Parts: sequence; structure tokens; C-alpha cells
Amino acid sequence: MIAPGMDAIAKYLGDTLSPLMITWARFAFQALVMSMALMVIGGSDSQERGGKRSGHFKTNRLSIHLLRGVLLATATLCFFWALQQLPLADCIAIFFVQPIILTLLSSVFLGETIGWHRRIAVVTGFLGAMFIIRPGTASFSIYYFLPLIAAVFYACYLAVTRAYASEDTPAIQQMASGVGGALFLSLLIAIAELLPQANTDTLAPEWGWNSTEPAQWGWLFAIGVIAAVAHMLVVMGMSRTPASVLAPFGYSEILAATALGWWIFGDWPSFWTWVGVAIIFGSGVYVAWRETRQSAML
Repeated sequence: MIAPGMDAIAKYLGDTLSPLMITWARFAFQALVMSMALMVIGGSDSQERGGKRSGHFKTNRLSIHLLRGVLLATATLCFFWALQQLPLADCIAIFFVQPIILTLLSSVFLGETIGWHRRIAVVTGFLGAMFIIRPGTASFSIYYFLPLIAAVFYACYLAVTRAYASEDTPAIQQMASGVGGALFLSLLIAIAELLPQANTDTLAPEWGWNSTEPAQWGWLFAIGVIAAVAHMLVVMGMSRTPASVLAPFGYSEILAATALGWWIFGDWPSFWTWVGVAIIFGSGVYVAWRETRQSAML
């Protein structure tokens, strides 16, 4: 429910800052917030975790958490870019094909068996996304595919998170992924700064380092705080409960995004968006229910 607050701020700042700059600040401040949290709530110098000793800033899976940061940074960059062009609720609704994509990834990379029930649900979920995107119509925009790309990378992030959720504390994981995302995005900003700046059609300087007002830094810091809390809650949930059980609760984000989009930006989803949302929600909940049932039978 709190994650759309981050997206609403990103959309608001998108009038003056590039998606790359906003995404960089989101991860840089997440790393800062989680580092401060570890210093305050870390307790003793080390703690027992899975038979290994972990200090405040020591992780057992640094490379994995850095990879999580890169995957999440790519997803967030695509999503924030889409927010500059599309209504908030539409972006969130398309993005929520990610539980369905996660099911496919589990089949391909984790060797999980997907029966015909879930295969039909997966296809149905993508059809729901097409109701929102509506290619070939007057309302179609190429930017509608950005939330879909974001969903793919976020599903990869969740798959890695699910596989290694118990390796480190949620705070350590979020600090490390924040650092990984910030380093990756810093590299992209440096590349953008080196691009030709002879005309306004190039990515630079718009996608390079933007001049920022003090008030904007405050909003960027707020994005980092919301991101740190929201994703730490995701990791905490996944370390305690199967992802298939948690999946339906994630759809509350669509309700929060719709409310914020209407209240702040005056955007209200169209009829076809609601149809797509209903289809995506139904297929996603069905996939989660089938996975829960399959797990109970094993």
C-alpha cells in the first residue's frame, strides 16, 4: 500500500528531472537509509544466521545482492520512465503481470512444473495486459511496453530474492541491493554525460546529471525511504511465507495507485483499463491459489 507513494513522487518529479536521475536517487538514498538503520538497530557486532556469522555490513551473498540491485534498478528505471508518459494506475496495472512472469521463470530456471491450469492463467493474464495496452488503437503508446519490461526484470528480482531470502537479514539485503543499484545507475549517468549534446534529441544532458533544487532533494530522499521500507517488508514476508501465498496481497497496490493517481494527477482508469485489471487480478490470484494447492499436495 505504501509503494505507490514512491511512484507518485517519481511521476511528480518527472516534469523536471530525468527518470535516470530519480532512479539513481531512489537507490542511493535506500543504501544510505539502510546503512543508518544497520548502525542503529544492528545490536551486537555479529549475529548468528544460518550457521554463519554476519556483522552489521557483512553479507554472505554480496554478488547475489548486487545482482538483485541491478535487476531492481533496471525495473525501476523502466517504470519511472513510463510514469512520465502514462497514468499511474495504468502503469501499476500492467506491471502486475509480474506474478505471472514469475511463474514462467520458476518453470524455466527452477524446474517447477506448470500444469495446464496455470498455463491458461498465464496466457489470460497477458491478455489482460493487452486490454490496457490496446495496440493498434488511437490510445496506444509505445511507452505502455515499459511497465511490461519492468515487470520482467522485477520478476527476475523476486525469483533471486526468493532463492536467497534466508541468507542474510532483510536490512543487509536492502542495503546491499541499494548499493548495487546505485553503482549501476551511476555508470549509466556517466555514460549519458558523455553522449553528444549538440541537440535536444539526444539522451544527454536530459538523462545525465540534472540540476536539482533543495526541495527536490527532499522528495528524492522520501522516495529512498519509502523504497527501503517497502522492499524490506517484501523480503521479510518472503523469508517467512511462500511467495504464492503473498502474491494476492500485492494487488492492493493497484487500489493505492488508483487513489493517488486520481487525487494528485486527476487520472482515472478507463473502462478497458478496469477490464484489464480484473483479468490480471483474476489470473494472478488463480496462479497463486494453484501454487498453494500444489505445495500442499507435495
